[in-house]
Amino acid sequence: MSAVSLGDLARTFMLRRQNVALKADAQRLSTEVITGLAADTRRKVGGDLAVLNSMDSSLALLAARSSITTETAMTASAMQTALAQMDGVASGLSLDLLSLTPGGSSTTIDQLGEQAEDAFRSAVSALNTQVGDRSIFGGTRPQAAAVMDADALLGLLDTVAAGAASAADVQTAIGNWFDSPAGYAGLAYGGGDVLAPVTVGSGKKVTLGVTANDPALRETLKGLAMAAMLNRGALAGASADRAELAQIAGKVLVQGHGERVDLAARLGRTEARIEQAASAAAAEATALKIARKDLLGIDEYEAASRLQATQSQLETLYSLTARLSRLSLTDYL
Repeated sequence: MSAVSLGDLARTFMLRRQNVALKADAQRLSTEVITGLAADTRRKVGGDLAVLNSMDSSLALLAARSSITTETAMTASAMQTALAQMDGVASGLSLDLLSLTPGGSSTTIDQLGEQAEDAFRSAVSALNTQVGDRSIFGGTRPQAAAVMDADALLGLLDTVAAGAASAADVQTAIGNWFDSPAGYAGLAYGGGDVLAPVTVGSGKKVTLGVTANDPALRETLKGLAMAAMLNRGALAGASADRAELAQIAGKVLVQGHGERVDLAARLGRTEARIEQAASAAAAEATALKIARKDLLGIDEYEAASRLQATQSQLETLYSLTARLSRLSLTDYL
């Protein structure tokens, strides 16, 4: 039988083709060993990709909802923190205001006025809380501050209360301004309407229906503003009227406590629904990933053995290529 030989060029192409094929096998087997999944999914499922595509679509939808749910949960948590801050300063101040006796000293009243203005500023800051670059109490206008700057708002209130001759006059002026659509809602509130419901799960929606224009929050600001007027020159020199105003502001804040608690409770129920939806989505995603692993899973031990064999073949091919490249006619002459 005559021997069949290969020319140098043909041998080079043959070795190159084998090198490329072995490298591709090594890459594929490496991926399979690392992931535990078949690299050629079409071949693994016998060409029927319907089930796999359905799983991947469901996982993609769950991932998108997870992002929305996480953002919604963060916003709800920030709202709860802000509400707790507002209730804390309002409740603490109300006790101090109501403890003031009708014959309280001017110094004590002045100190309560300073405390009230600080509490008012703290409440405005809480209402202007942002998550990322979104104002959480701004409703459909999250890009704007929910409430105007505290200094500007106090300046407006100074004008509103100007000319008041009694504690009842201050109460009426401040109260009417906060209740009027042309007052707080039209001038100080910078947000929009309540947000639409957000989908956080299959058939599950939640609403973060709290804005800085909520009646409970507006009532709290109203009581704080009345007390803050004690530090803004209202009823100057009339100690009895100033003490009466402190009592009125304290009662407004106490009466608003129940509304603030109800608001926090409502938000807490929303947080619970968000958490339930997140847990259900996580369980569904886990089940889908397990099913996908069962569908595309491989014998990792077998893949590792084949990878080792392929690497040995590559090493042999490199050695053979190096030896052939050193062959020379002069070695046989």
